[in-house]
Amino acid sequence: MSLEAKLEATGKEFQKIQSDLSKAVENRQKLESQLQENEIVQKEFKLLKDDANVFKLIGPVLVKQDRPEATANVDKRIEYITAEM
Repeated sequence: MSLEAKLEATGKEFQKIQSDLSKAVENRQKLESQLQENEIVQKEFKLLKDDANVFKLIGPVLVKQDRPEATANVDKRIEYITAEM
């Protein structure tokens, strides 16, 4: 294999590695953003009174949700996102 061919193969390999790294960084940023959003929701739940209503946005509709269920869902999301990171 000539030096030129080796250089070309190495260049292609480097571009692939750069692309993979870029995708990984982008995915990590998305996960960090989702984690921050869920942590904010978790803090807001702690500020709510016991008799407060909690609603979940499903499409264009707000649906009433049990507070313990909503809290558990947010906790599970935080746990999942943390494991993915």
